[in-house]
Amino acid sequence: MNVEQVELAPGIFHLQGGSNMGLVVQDGKGLLIDAGLDKDAARRALRAAEGAGIALEAVFLTHAHADHFGGAHFLQRRLGVPLCAPTLEAAMMEHPIIEPLYLFGGAAPIGELRHKFTLAKPCRIDHVMEPGPLEVGPFQVEVVPLPGHASNQMGVGVGEVLFCADGVFPAETLQKHKVTFCVDLDATLETLQRLPDLPYARFAPGHGPAYGAGDEIACACAANRERLEEVRDLVWGALAQPQEASALVQRVADHFGLQLGTVTAYFLTRTTVLAALSSLEQAGKVIAIMGDNRLLWQRQG
Repeated sequence: MNVEQVELAPGIFHLQGGSNMGLVVQDGKGLLIDAGLDKDAARRALRAAEGAGIALEAVFLTHAHADHFGGAHFLQRRLGVPLCAPTLEAAMMEHPIIEPLYLFGGAAPIGELRHKFTLAKPCRIDHVMEPGPLEVGPFQVEVVPLPGHASNQMGVGVGEVLFCADGVFPAETLQKHKVTFCVDLDATLETLQRLPDLPYARFAPGHGPAYGAGDEIACACAANRERLEEVRDLVWGALAQPQEASALVQRVADHFGLQLGTVTAYFLTRTTVLAALSSLEQAGKVIAIMGDNRLLWQRQG
C-alpha cells in the first residue's frame, strides 16, 4: 500500500495509508510515531525519512496493537533506533503473545489468532514513557494519555499537532466495521469526550485523514461515542433475560448487519461486547451469575 505524505505543519508529516504513521523533522533528525503493521510499512516510513534527508532519532509507539508496532522489529534491527512506548503497552510489545493470549481468554491462542494482525514480532523498548512533557533529541513533545482502545494508549503532541493514535476512528471505519475495538468502554468514552478540548490545531489519527480543531474533531468524536453507546445499549436491551456473552456478540453483530466471517473478527467484536458488559457491571446495572454450569449475564435489581 502506498503512503500519502501530508504536511500538517512545518516539519510535521502524517504518513497516511493503512495504519498511519507520523514523521517529525528537525535539525536533520526525525521522530517517527508508530511503525506500521510489518517491515513493508516500516520500509515506506524509512523511505520517507531518507527522502527528507534525515536520520531517525527515535520511534514512539502509541499502543501495542500489531498494526501500529509490527514494523518496529525491522527498524530496530536495521537502524538500532531506540524505541519508546507507554508502560504496559511496552511489556506487550516485548512479549507480543500477550495480545492473542488475552483475546483467547488467557489460554494458549489458537492458530487463527497467531497471524501478523494479532501477533507482531517482538521488539525491545528502550524508554518507557509516562504522560507529560518529554525531550527526545532535538524534539520537545507532550505525551498525552488516550486510554480505552488499548489499556494505556498514548498520543504524541508536537507543536500544534496531536498524533492521537486510535483515540478516534474515521467515518469510513465506523461504516465498514460498525463495532470499533476497545478494551475499556468507559475510558474510551472519556477519551472521546476530552480529545476535542485538547489544545491542538490538527489531530492526526492512526487511521484516516487528519482533523481540524473545533467542529471537525468534535463531530468525529461524537460519532465514535454514539456508536459505542449504541453497542452498550444493545447489550443492555438484550438482557431482558439472562444471556451468555456469545449470544450478546451475535445480537450486536446481527443488529449492525455484520457477518463475522473470521475467528479474529469474532474475538475482536467479543472484546468490545465484554467491555460494554464491564461498563454496565461497574455502573451496577448488570451482574454475572452461574446457571446450569454456564456463565450468564443479567440485569441487576
